[in-house]
Amino acid sequence: MQISVAPFLFALLCLFGISRASPENALRFSVDNEKERDKTLSKKDNSLATPVVVQINFQQSLSTINSHFIGVTIDAGAVRQNWATLDFSSKKVQTLARALVPTFFRLGGTSADAMTYVLDTGRDHSDHSTIMTPAKPGFNMTAEQWVTINEFVQTVGWDFIFDFNALKRNADGSWNPDNARQLLQFSADRNYTIAGFEMGNEYDHYNNKYNTTVTPSQLAKDVVSLQSLLSEFPKYYGSFIIGPETGGIHEEYFQAFLAAGGSKVVRAASFHHYYFAGADRILSRFTDVKIMDSFKLQVDSVFNQTRSVDALLPVWLSETSSAYNGGAKGQSDRFVAGFLWLDKLGVASSKGIQTLLRQDFYGGNYGLVDTDLNPTPDFWLTVLYKRIVRGAVFNATGRHDVRVYAACANTDNFKAGSVVVYMLNPNNYTVTFDLHQFHTQHRDRYSLTAGDQDGLLSKYMALNGVKLELVHDALPHLNPAKASPGLEKMAPYSYTFLVFPDARASLCMQA
Repeated sequence: MQISVAPFLFALLCLFGISRASPENALRFSVDNEKERDKTLSKKDNSLATPVVVQINFQQSLSTINSHFIGVTIDAGAVRQNWATLDFSSKKVQTLARALVPTFFRLGGTSADAMTYVLDTGRDHSDHSTIMTPAKPGFNMTAEQWVTINEFVQTVGWDFIFDFNALKRNADGSWNPDNARQLLQFSADRNYTIAGFEMGNEYDHYNNKYNTTVTPSQLAKDVVSLQSLLSEFPKYYGSFIIGPETGGIHEEYFQAFLAAGGSKVVRAASFHHYYFAGADRILSRFTDVKIMDSFKLQVDSVFNQTRSVDALLPVWLSETSSAYNGGAKGQSDRFVAGFLWLDKLGVASSKGIQTLLRQDFYGGNYGLVDTDLNPTPDFWLTVLYKRIVRGAVFNATGRHDVRVYAACANTDNFKAGSVVVYMLNPNNYTVTFDLHQFHTQHRDRYSLTAGDQDGLLSKYMALNGVKLELVHDALPHLNPAKASPGLEKMAPYSYTFLVFPDARASLCMQA
C-alpha cells in the first residue's frame, strides 16, 4: 500500500516556518506551533528546569566595545521622499537623536546610487553619466535638503558618514567625481563636518538593481580617486573612507576589492547583513537560535577574508537590521525584534566588529523611530546598551536554547571594575541562570519585557515592569532594580542586563 508523504511534509514545513503560501497564515501558524513546541519541550526535557550555569572567562578580552560601537542610518530613499514625516526641527526627534550620542550616522543605501546633488540653481546639473534602469529612476538632492541634514547632525552631535553615488561614470568606466566635488565645495564653504565617506552601495548587486557591473579592481581604483578628491579640501583631508559596502560576503566581491588595493585606502572593511526577507513575516524566526547562529558564520567568513589581505584592518557592519527590503511589517519594529538585535550586538562585539550601523534611525518597518516620531522597542534597547556596555568583552557560556554575553560596564555610568552580563531567553518558558561567579554579589537588574498585552508584537517595551514612554518629549529615567545575590529567573521571551558593580574585574578597572 502506498502512503502519500505530502501531508506529513507540509506539516513539517509549517512547523518550522517554511510555508510561504500566505504571510498572514504563516505568521499565525508559526506562532501557534512555536508555543506548542515550547510547551512540549518544557514538559519532556527535565534539563530545562535545571539552572543554566554561566561561566565567564575574565582572564582575557575577546575584543573591546568602543563609544561608537552602535551607529544609525537614514536610507537615502528618505531624501527622494523629502524626509517623509521626519521633522528634523522637532524637539522630540532631537531628544531621541541625542540619546544615541556618541554615534556615527550614515546617509546612504540603494538610492544613493541614483542621487544627483543640485546645490546651485544657477548651474546646469544635467547629468547623463549615472547608470540606471527604468526601475531605479534618478532624483535630485537639493541644497535645502543637504543643509537640513547637516544642521540636524550638528545640532544633535552625530558623526556624519555620507555615501557617494558610485554610478557617476566616465566613458572609460572610471568614477566621475565632478558632482561629488560640487557637494564637497558647498559643504566646505559652510564648514560642515563630515567624518567619513562611502563609495556606493552594494556594488555586488548592481547587476540586479541597475543592469550594470563595477569590478572589484575598478571600485578599488574609485576609492583611490575619492581619497584624492578629499585631499583637495583641507576640511575633509582627514575624513575616512569605508568599503566595499557589499550586500553579501562573496569572496569575488568582498575579498577581491580588498586585495585589489582597497584595503590600503579604507579605514575599515565594511559589509551589510540581514537575516531574512521582510516579505516572509515568519514571527518565530526572530526568536530562533539557529537564525541567530547564522550570523556567526557570516562574520567568521568576513574576518577570514579580511585577514587574508590585511591582518589589522578593522571590520564594520555598516548597514544592518533584521529583515531586508524595509523590514518585516508589524514585526521588525516590535518587541520581538530585540532578540535578533541584542544577539547581533553580542555576537558582533565578541567577534571583534568595531562598529555597527543600525538601519534605520527612521524609515522602513525597522526604524528606531516610527512614522509618528515615537521610539520603538529597539530604540530603548539601543540606548540601554550604549549606556550600560563598553570596554573589554569576555567569553561567556550558557546553554544552547539561550544566549549569554559579558563585558565591562560603561565607566561613564558605573564605577571602574564593574561587569555587565546580558542574557536572552527567546523561549516560551522561564529559565533560571546560575551566575556562580557572582553568587555573593548584589546586582543592578534591567529586565526587559513586552510593554503591553500584545506580547511579542507589542509596540512598547517595559523596563522592570514599567512601560517605557517619553515624558513630555523627554526620556524617562532608565533606572535598574536593585537585586540581591542568588539565582536569576528570566521570564519567557525576555532579555536582561545585570550589572555587578563590585566585580572588580581587572580588565575593567581602567576608567
